[in-house]
Amino acid sequence: MGSISLMAGLYKDGEKIDLLFGIMCLFLFIFFVIPPVGFIVLDKAPYPVGILLKRLFNFSYAGMFPWLISCYTGYKKKGLPVLIDALILSAYFFMFFTTTESLTPFWFYIILIPLGLIFVHSCLGIQFQYKSGEKTKAKWLILIMTIYLLLYIPTAVNQVSYNYFGKLIHAKLFYPINLFPITFILLMGMRLRSHTQDKIRLERLLAIKNLQWDLMMKNMQIFIVQIDLEGTIHYINPYAVKLLGFNDASDVMKFNWFKQILPGDESEKLQIQFQQLVQYRQLPQNYKSEIINTRGERILMNWNNLLLNNDKGLPDGVLAIGTNITETENFILQIQELKAELEKENLALKGETAPEWMEAEIVGTSQAIKYVIRKARQVASTTASVLLEGETGVGKELFADLIHRHSLRSASTYIKVNCGALPTELVEDELFGHEKGAFTGAVQVRKGRFEMADGGTIFLDEIGELPLPLQPKLLRVLQSGEFERIGGQQTFKVDVRVIAATNRMLSEEVKEGRFREDLYYRLNVFPITVPPLRNRREDLPALIQYYIEKKARKHGKSITQVSKSDMNYLLQHDWPGNIRQLKNVIERAVISSVNGILKIEHAMLEANKIPGQSRSTSSLENIERNYILKVLQECNWQIAGPGGAAEILTINSNTLRSRMKKLNISRQSSGGS
Repeated sequence: MGSISLMAGLYKDGEKIDLLFGIMCLFLFIFFVIPPVGFIVLDKAPYPVGILLKRLFNFSYAGMFPWLISCYTGYKKKGLPVLIDALILSAYFFMFFTTTESLTPFWFYIILIPLGLIFVHSCLGIQFQYKSGEKTKAKWLILIMTIYLLLYIPTAVNQVSYNYFGKLIHAKLFYPINLFPITFILLMGMRLRSHTQDKIRLERLLAIKNLQWDLMMKNMQIFIVQIDLEGTIHYINPYAVKLLGFNDASDVMKFNWFKQILPGDESEKLQIQFQQLVQYRQLPQNYKSEIINTRGERILMNWNNLLLNNDKGLPDGVLAIGTNITETENFILQIQELKAELEKENLALKGETAPEWMEAEIVGTSQAIKYVIRKARQVASTTASVLLEGETGVGKELFADLIHRHSLRSASTYIKVNCGALPTELVEDELFGHEKGAFTGAVQVRKGRFEMADGGTIFLDEIGELPLPLQPKLLRVLQSGEFERIGGQQTFKVDVRVIAATNRMLSEEVKEGRFREDLYYRLNVFPITVPPLRNRREDLPALIQYYIEKKARKHGKSITQVSKSDMNYLLQHDWPGNIRQLKNVIERAVISSVNGILKIEHAMLEANKIPGQSRSTSSLENIERNYILKVLQECNWQIAGPGGAAEILTINSNTLRSRMKKLNISRQSSGGS
């Protein structure tokens, strides 16, 4: 028992109590192995060498006993053990100077003191165990120390008497020091019994856990593989074996993961990366890679890795845990495709046309349009605010879509707001929302467009129409991302990229006091001017052809011919209404076409020309006013609904009413009946 304890204590993770017990057993063994030298009736120096050696080992294991108690109980105070060892050493020292023959020499009296202190030290350890909650261990120690006390008391009482018990003492058969072999063997025997019970219990528990683990490995749909630093497979679970197309794990064991499981076109590169990552202990987590089965099928896996170390703490291999995501990835791709189709269908069901970018890219190859596209893509990958400037109808919204589509937020929310189409009293509610009870009719909380666009992009079209009192609130959002809902006290913080568009000269609006200068500079971080159609005439043939085909599909027409005179007329026209006007003219011509021949109504275009007009902002407003007025008159002042002016102009009816109000267009002012 002592040898086993000594080896256990000398082991790397051994306990001190096993080491002490092993040494004490060794000393006790030597004590009994040294041959007896005969009985000594009276103690008197000089003692024979055999007696001195036997008592040396006897006293030594006695001196270790309080430290054994400390290890057993966890009581760490060292005062009493040190005092006990000092007294035992003193007793052994005085044994050399015992010159008077006596039945009870002086050193015998000294040795009784540490023997009593050992009992006191044990009681302190028992008290500590009770406080620590180790009551079971404390009860065993109480039992052992009770036996110790029953042996110690008669020994101490009879130290000078010569009765039967005293004769045993003086005959050297039962010195007080010999109490220790009985006591500490009892103590360690109890501990060994406890450890044996724990071992049996843990072995049973381990067997149950191993059975549960085996069942789980057989039924769990997770790929588990263990490889060494060279890539050799040392473990693979049943699901992984089946996924790879093998019948048994033995068919895969000792395979090289990189050469025989991974696709050949990337195995060598991955093996080099793997060894470098293991060397620096930087294994990637949650990454995707492919494996190949016996049928040559590629399977996409998502992996998590666990680095395994050997006894010296050095990397020894990797445990990789993967899930098959091949079907999931295919489903995601299908969902994305279906989502795009569904979005188009939803727009069609609502009577809205799909955005241009869903059908084709921006049409044109002129240097002017190429320059604008390049600038838009330049700023797209940043978070800077963008101001799109240009005349009415040049396609500013199309470029806003392009910027968002090529930005880092392309997968996030994209909200569009036409500031000119909203009544002044509703703009703030639309942008920032309101709290319940903020005003009559506010029966519930409503989120504004900025709150809905958090993390994404918001496009503010016709920003020049934004009411002046609301501009400071927009400026605050641009500067700090903060705002409050109408009727609320809570401050909301959002991260929104702003793209604004205007057909006005905002610098002139600032001078006239209709637009805040600080807001203008905040929006004008990266201005982009979209050129009018007259400045990119080389794009007209492609645009005309594109819209003829598009509108013909829309109205179920087949256009096979455009007269040369009409084409020349379209190419030479100034197009003050830009692409919007071009689309409307071509759509009307497609609707009016007969026998597949496109016929342009020259009169409608000529009516929009006002002699002597310059290309100023005011002239454009006059052109717009006259054109809207003419369409309204042709529609008998019907604004909304089928055949109404809004449908012909391809704008929202609310937007048309807003433009009519701004341009002072009314049935009465036009003299209509």
